[in-house]
Amino acid sequence: MPNRSPKRANWSRLSDPPDLFDASGAFETCRVSGGRVLFLEEHLQRLRASLQTLGFSLSRENETRAALARAARGMKQGSVRIAVRRCGKPRLIVHRRPGISYADGLRSTGVVLTTVPTRWPAGDRMPAQAKGSERLSGILARLEAPDPVDLLRLGPDGTLTEGTVSNLFFVKRGILYTPPTWAGVLEGVTRHRVLEAARDLGIPGQEIPVSRHELFNAEEAFLTNVLMGILPIRSVDGRRIGTRVPGPVTRRLTQAILKERSKG
Repeated sequence: MPNRSPKRANWSRLSDPPDLFDASGAFETCRVSGGRVLFLEEHLQRLRASLQTLGFSLSRENETRAALARAARGMKQGSVRIAVRRCGKPRLIVHRRPGISYADGLRSTGVVLTTVPTRWPAGDRMPAQAKGSERLSGILARLEAPDPVDLLRLGPDGTLTEGTVSNLFFVKRGILYTPPTWAGVLEGVTRHRVLEAARDLGIPGQEIPVSRHELFNAEEAFLTNVLMGILPIRSVDGRRIGTRVPGPVTRRLTQAILKERSKG
């Protein structure tokens, strides 16, 4: 077979709102704080990996960084999204959104979650680690059980995978559990930092397949993504999780992540 080099993504324009966002490429959503993009290198690294899986690549990264800096400038809190489209000639689009949609009050009350009955076929159509722009499965999940924050999805074998826009953690007997990426889970930037923070704090952790039964009997649980940070879970499918929201391990990890975020 001929050796085909990946297509190169060319710089296009700064877009606000994302009117040209389509389902044929990859994207990253980054948090902005104090006019700067947090953890930019981790996001760019994951974007490169997603594009490699999709068969093309990111070029002119200095201009990409400059465009993200312009989008974040003057924004106290918010997000910027970088999207690489395949339509026509591959091109890159950046758009911005001031403000964070997750209410601060949820950090003390916790979120109420529902598990979607339809099994999530992550990995059957494309690797879950590639953050592709096609998000139809998440849209369909929200139609099954509308929720203002997120929903939990099950893999083909009935074990928990993740939310539609978040990663899942829970604590039982002092051990931190999260579903592994090979089970059909996106390797979230905040997920990775939580696992690092747990190691630094001496909190034992395991990345193993977990059932709803195990989650129902957890002492505490939380969701993560770059915009929500760490968001405690109050109940799942009508079952109260633990007795304190947030729990002590969740509090320790939240403080560690906030400290890390301040470094950017």
